Amino acid sequence: MADQVPTGTRRAVTDPPAETLRGLVLLHRRISGLAAADDGPVAVTRLLAAQLGAVAAVVSADESRTVLAASAPGVDETRAAAVLRAELAEPRWCRVLDAVHRGGRAVRVPGRGTWVRVVVPVEVAGENAAVLVAEEDPAHRSRPAALDGSAADDVLLLAAEHAATIVGVLLGRERVLAAAAGQVRDDLLSGLLLGRARSTSEAAQWAEHLGLDVPGARVLVLVPDGASGAGLLATARDRLARLVPDVPAVLRDSELVAVVPEGVDPGELAERVASGLVRGGGPWPLTVGLGRAVDDLAGLARSYDQARRTVEAARRLGREGRLVRFEDLGVHRLLLQVPDPEDARVFAREVLGRLVDGSSERAGELVRTLARYFREDGSPQRTARALRVHPNTVGYRLRRAEELSGLVLDHYSDRLAAQVALEILGYMDDATDGADTP
Repeated sequence: MADQVPTGTRRAVTDPPAETLRGLVLLHRRISGLAAADDGPVAVTRLLAAQLGAVAAVVSADESRTVLAASAPGVDETRAAAVLRAELAEPRWCRVLDAVHRGGRAVRVPGRGTWVRVVVPVEVAGENAAVLVAEEDPAHRSRPAALDGSAADDVLLLAAEHAATIVGVLLGRERVLAAAAGQVRDDLLSGLLLGRARSTSEAAQWAEHLGLDVPGARVLVLVPDGASGAGLLATARDRLARLVPDVPAVLRDSELVAVVPEGVDPGELAERVASGLVRGGGPWPLTVGLGRAVDDLAGLARSYDQARRTVEAARRLGREGRLVRFEDLGVHRLLLQVPDPEDARVFAREVLGRLVDGSSERAGELVRTLARYFREDGSPQRTARALRVHPNTVGYRLRRAEELSGLVLDHYSDRLAAQVALEILGYMDDATDGADTP
């Protein structure tokens, strides 16, 4: 093959003589008969190899240059595909394939030695989805006499162009079948997540079809923040499929739902999916909720509900753009039952009174100290160590917090109300971050 695609690579095809024309018609009919072949493009490459003694292959048009089918006379197809993949790595091949993809028409280029190659675009649904490559050595052809006459140099091009049309039909059919199969899988997974199976045996059949390993699995729900929309979720699903191909996932309304099997770290998986959606290490553009691990199929619906409620809680609490686990919600699981989140915030402000009404740095210091005090199970000594202050300072701050809020921390009900109020307003989370400057 030349290092560059020669100018005028597609030579005008002359009208073949009658005998060659009859041979081409018969070959075209055989190729056309493969439009319903069960083995797809490989049936076409096998026919070209058998009838023309040519090396034939179908290669995807994307950057991966995946060899979809490859055949050669007297050579194992696995070996033929391996040789072709090695050749595709050469820069000159990339230039040829790019030229065919841009031009949208067949080209004939020199190969190694006396070999000649024909490269034809394969169109599916109006786009170049692949290329068909056919290669032969004109000095050592092995084909029927009717196809080896005065127009022999044109036969490979004519046959390859028709073969590319049939490959397009086959790939289009495969796309339709794959889309239909994907929709069935999505429907089955949605049915399991929503508990719509009519019986345990039906649910088991659905799970078997999905290849779902249930015990220990957890449901992961990813919801975009802001106006990111369905495009972001589609990208997230593609990334998830590349990272862990066997994880069942479905797009439902404005969320992506995945069933993460035992043995796969859901936190690490969420990190890898989300981080791939941003550049420069920015914040996640979505919030991720994780339900509890399940013991059986019936638990999937519970885990899914937990994951959705966890996302809702994360948004209420201002924890967007991170992974939140259902078991880490604590009392917030109960707060999710409050229809209006503002009602919960009003309750919290009433409990804490002037302690949260003011915006002074001093008031904030008192709130953080109270939250840390609860985190340390009411131990002034541990609170002082955590905040890196003297225990007397902790005592003073707690008394001042009681004065501003009207709470009496020696009373169980006041301690409980204060802790719930701090949870609602997010101060208990802040209590785990850092400490006061000594």
